Amino acid sequence: MKRMGRKEIVYLAGDPAHTLYRLESGLVRIVELLPDGRTLTLRHVLPGDYFGEEALEGKRHRYAAEAMTEAVVQGFDPRRMDHEALHQVARNLARQMRRVLAYETHLQTGELRSRIARYLLFLADTPASFRDEGGLYVTVSHEEIADATASTRESVSKLLSDMRREGLIATAYRKVYLLDLEGLEAEAQSALEAA
Repeated sequence: MKRMGRKEIVYLAGDPAHTLYRLESGLVRIVELLPDGRTLTLRHVLPGDYFGEEALEGKRHRYAAEAMTEAVVQGFDPRRMDHEALHQVARNLARQMRRVLAYETHLQTGELRSRIARYLLFLADTPASFRDEGGLYVTVSHEEIADATASTRESVSKLLSDMRREGLIATAYRKVYLLDLEGLEAEAQSALEAA
C-alpha cells in the first residue's frame, strides 16, 4: 500500500502500465492533458474502485492519475490475480463505466453554472467532503472545478463569485462551503429539466 498526498501523481500518461491499482481511501481523478494545455477530468476514482486498467492489457497508461485528497492506493500485478479477483475487477470497472456515462451527461448538459452545482454536489458525497464550524465543505480548487466541468478557471471563478453573493456557497482556500443545498440542487436540476 502506498500513501499519497493531495496532488501527488500515481502515474502519468505514457508510463508503462504494469500495476493495477485499487483505491483504499481518499479520492483520485483520472485526467487528460489537452493540446491547449488545459487538463480535463475524465473520471473520479472512489474508495474500493480499481484504476490503471491498462495494466490488464500490458499497455502504457493513456491518462494520468492524481490524488485529489490524501489517499491510500494498493497495487496488484494482474498476471498474478486469480479468476475470482479478475471477475471482481471487471464488475467494479462496469460500475465505474456507468458513473462515467452519467458524468458525460454532467459535462454535456446545461450551462456552466449548472455543471458547477452538480460537481460540487457530487464531491459532497465523496472523501473530498468534510464538516467544520462553517458547515459542510468540499476541498477543491477553482482549477479542479474547471477541469471537471470542461471550462476555464476564469469562468469558474466568476460563477463561484456570483454563487457566493447569492448565499449558495462560501469559499476559503481550496474549500467551497455548501451553504444552501436546496438551492444548489435546484441549480443542478435546472439544466436536466430543460433537456
